Amino acid sequence: MQRIVFILVLLFSINLGYAQEYHGTTGLLHVPSADTAEPGTFRGYMFILSSHFTPDQQQIEGSKYHTFSYGIGITAFSWLELSYSASLLKMHKNGRKNEEIGYFNEDRRVNVKLRPIKEGRWWPSVAIGMDDVGRFNRISEGNNVNNYYQNIYFVLSKHFEVKGSELGIHAGYTHYPSKRNKERRGVVGGLTFRPSFFRPLRFVAEYDAKYVNVGADALLWKHLFLQGCLTAGRSVTVGLAYHYTIPY
Repeated sequence: MQRIVFILVLLFSINLGYAQEYHGTTGLLHVPSADTAEPGTFRGYMFILSSHFTPDQQQIEGSKYHTFSYGIGITAFSWLELSYSASLLKMHKNGRKNEEIGYFNEDRRVNVKLRPIKEGRWWPSVAIGMDDVGRFNRISEGNNVNNYYQNIYFVLSKHFEVKGSELGIHAGYTHYPSKRNKERRGVVGGLTFRPSFFRPLRFVAEYDAKYVNVGADALLWKHLFLQGCLTAGRSVTVGLAYHYTIPY
């Protein structure tokens, strides 16, 4: 019990984080990875997303803002993850410029990740994916399409045992179609580390093509998942999720 209390205190003191839990699939913090959860793993989650964490396209009157997200996800097979997510959007009430600004709308999306190659002794796992698949036929370089979180990516992941601990190396490429998210296009990657004394705990450092982010994550009592990250060294994103693995 003392160890559990210690882990909780440690996590909150360093800003919790795990995977891409903010939209229901596995990964690093903001960067996707080629990892997948155990087949049959269901997750329901909610997050507070900082303005540095959200896409550059998500603005109101030229300014970014913090928001709230929620959703569900499932690892249907070892090679397939699916999720549905939504984030609150700020706008003028009733779409009228003279009305007050508030969270009067939301962006909803479906996300898919495929892992055609599983990690082996001598090679990394390979995954391709797309966030906001529902707008696939509306991929646009323009500014008027609401593809806030739409992202197409290719990633590699490889893990190594180091004296009972696990070191993960991840690299890939992400492409955000929206012009206003263009700064997040490019090479991404990061490192993960699971210490031998408590394997459910994971430390993460990553580069998301725009910022360097750090965080940590843990799945406690097999179901309670705590998550968050420090984006660009100054902006905190936090959240929690419920995990349950359906035996099949």
